[in-house]
Formats: sequence, structure tokens, C-alpha cells
Amino acid sequence: MSDSDDELPPIKVAAPTEADKAEKAHVLKLWEEDRMTLLTWRPFIGILAMHLDLIPVVDHRCQTASTDGRRIFFNPYFIGSLTPDERISILAHEIWHCGLLHFSREIGRIDEHKMWNYAIDHEVNALLTQDGFKLPEGSILYRDHVGKSAEQIFDLIASGELPMEGMQIDEHYVGRPSDYDWDEPEGSEGDAPCQQGNPLMDFDEGELVSVKVDSAFIPRRSDDVWKEWRANLKEAAQRCSGRGVDFGGYSWAIDDLLEPRIHWKELLRQFITPVLGSARQWLPPNRRFVTQGLYLPSRRHDEELKIVIAIDTSGSTMGPIIQDFISEVDSIMRSFGAFELTIIQADMRICDVEKYTHEQPFIAENFQIFGGGGTDLYPPFQWVESNMPERPKALLYMTDGDGPAPVESPGYPVLWVLNDVGKTPADWGTTIRIED
Repeated sequence: MSDSDDELPPIKVAAPTEADKAEKAHVLKLWEEDRMTLLTWRPFIGILAMHLDLIPVVDHRCQTASTDGRRIFFNPYFIGSLTPDERISILAHEIWHCGLLHFSREIGRIDEHKMWNYAIDHEVNALLTQDGFKLPEGSILYRDHVGKSAEQIFDLIASGELPMEGMQIDEHYVGRPSDYDWDEPEGSEGDAPCQQGNPLMDFDEGELVSVKVDSAFIPRRSDDVWKEWRANLKEAAQRCSGRGVDFGGYSWAIDDLLEPRIHWKELLRQFITPVLGSARQWLPPNRRFVTQGLYLPSRRHDEELKIVIAIDTSGSTMGPIIQDFISEVDSIMRSFGAFELTIIQADMRICDVEKYTHEQPFIAENFQIFGGGGTDLYPPFQWVESNMPERPKALLYMTDGDGPAPVESPGYPVLWVLNDVGKTPADWGTTIRIED
């Protein structure tokens, strides 16, 4: 017998039947009615829902529902099997994945995609449960951790403190669906309806022999779409504000969007200039540095400017912009004369400390990131307390904000430098956002 005789027969591909098309039309109408219900019951979510096309697909790669930021693809047999309350909850679930920018926030966590799926489902489900939505029984929700962000839940799962448990009620593709094996679509994880008797697949004596593929299932993931969603959120918030709608539990997600945006470099300069301004001395140039081409104003030793930059390396999504930020701070400080710039990298602990001065400048190309563990925002403040008897003029903390922080201000100016989706970790200090 040849090796080829032992091979399993190829899995056949079938198109949706007329019965499938009828089911698609029927459930699409139900979900369109649910979307209109949202406009009156939860107007903020309803307005956001209008930015998403609803696409029913009878396709083995879409067992439940998924979104690419412009469309929601859904299995009509799954959605049609739900109660009306569950059906509208899953619609809101997909909308909030877009509104909370979950797929852009995954940067740096792609290798742990499944953990991130559980974390973002918890964040959405906690939000919806608090707002009166009723999710399918067994949906992912860590009830003792309601109020924590997806990043915090991810860290707890990654550390082993939380198990990956609960039912995934939707699917989050990293690449195109065609990248997944025929007999192992992503929906097979957890309790998704992927078993014999599933109308998306055909079995013969327990063996999978054919699957359905729907030509309408063409998700296209694009990074640009998440930038559009920031504008969508702002528009929805403004429309609801004009109607006097109470945002309730959603206010934290939209507050920052209602503020006018100024480029982060200008905001940085606006923060640093007053902090350092009192130390500027309009005196003759310091002769020590003239030979180096540095025309620095003379200043007493005790007037040397000390600035600290703390960098959260626990999984921060700042990327290459870290070097750009440090270079900008270095440039601003040079206009004030002699200075000392201390850069602290930390996750749960101090990972690296480097000092730069007007004589030993920061060189972006030589800068390396250390760390990558959990998140704790205390260590840099503790390091300053123990190692800098003379308080710094300011501490600039680059972080995504998802970690414990001191309850009280350290007594010197602090600037929280957040990424596009970061949350301010304390009710003291000043905040700016860095966007690419």
C-alpha cells in the first residue's frame, strides 16, 4: 500500500445553500432592528453602531461573530439561537471592541494573542454588565476584577494569577481568516459552537468532510481604521452631549476625546519651560564649554537642572517614540544650560538607570530598552527618594498607565506621558498623550 493510500480524503468546500441565504436575511433583519433599538436605549453605542456594516456569513471560519473595524461579520445560526437580550449584547460587544481600540492596543502582545482575547473580552463584558446588558451564560468575566483594564487583566493571566476561563462569544483574528487551518478555526477554542451538527460543517462517521465558505466573508484589518474610531467616538460623544445624554459608566472612555488635541512636543515644552524657567540665568557664557561650541549660560553648581524620565517597560506600546521623546527633552534642557538627565527604566522593579549631561549627551541610536515584566509605577519614585537628596525639577513618566501608582504626589512636578489609549494612573500630576 502506498503512502498516498493512507492519506485522508481532501476536505470539500461548499457554498451557502438557499436555506442558508434565507437564514442570513432573517437574522440580519433582527440585528438591524437591534441596532435601531440601541439608538434609543443606549444612544452613544447606537451612534457608534452606525459606523459598522452588518454582514451575515455562513462560513466555517466565522463560528460566532468578529469585526475588522468597519464590518461585523456574524454566523446567523449562532446569533439566531440567542435570546433577544443576548443578541443585542453581542452586537454591543463588537461595537465596544472597536470603541475601546482593542486591536491597536494589542501591540506588543501578538505572541500571546489568546491571553489578550480573554483580557479584552473581560473589559467589554464588565462594561456591558454594569450597563444593564445580559450576556450569554458563561461569557468571560472575572467578577472580582471588574473595573480593571484589559492590560491589567492580561498581566494577571500572563502571571498565572488568573486562568483563561469562560466562553468566548466572538472571534478576534490576527491575520486573514484563510491563514487558519480548515479543521481548526479560531472559534474552536473555548465553547464556541464548532462540533458535529454545526450547519457550517459536514461530518461523515465523525470525520470532517466538507466546510462552507461564504464569499461575503472578507475581513480586512487595517491600522488606519482605529484612528478613524477615535474620531467616531468624539463625534458620538458630541452628539450625545448636545442631547443631554448621560454617559454613565462610559465617561472614562470618552473624556479625553472631548479635549482639543495639541501636538505632544508643544505640550511637553509647555510643561518643562515653566518648571525650568526659574533656573535660567542670563549671564555671560561659561568659558569652560565655549571651546566645545556650547554657549551655556554660567550658573552656580547648585543650580544645575535635574530632570528624571521614568519609562514603564512592562509592555508599554510607545515603541520607537521613546527615543524621540527623550531627544526632545534633551533638546529643551540644552536651551537652559548645564543639566543632568536621569533615565530610569522599570517594570515591577528598576531595570536600568542611566545619566546624561550637557557634556555626555543622550544618543538615541545607542539607547536600549530593558525589562518587560509586570507593571508597578512605584519603583522610579522610590529610587528618586533613595538616590536623589536634591529633588529633581520634574519627573516625566512614560507609561500606559495600567499599574499601581503612589496615592499622593511626591512633592515635585510629575508629567504622565501616556500612549494613545493609556489611562492616567493617579489624580495628581499633569498628563499629555503621545500619538504617532
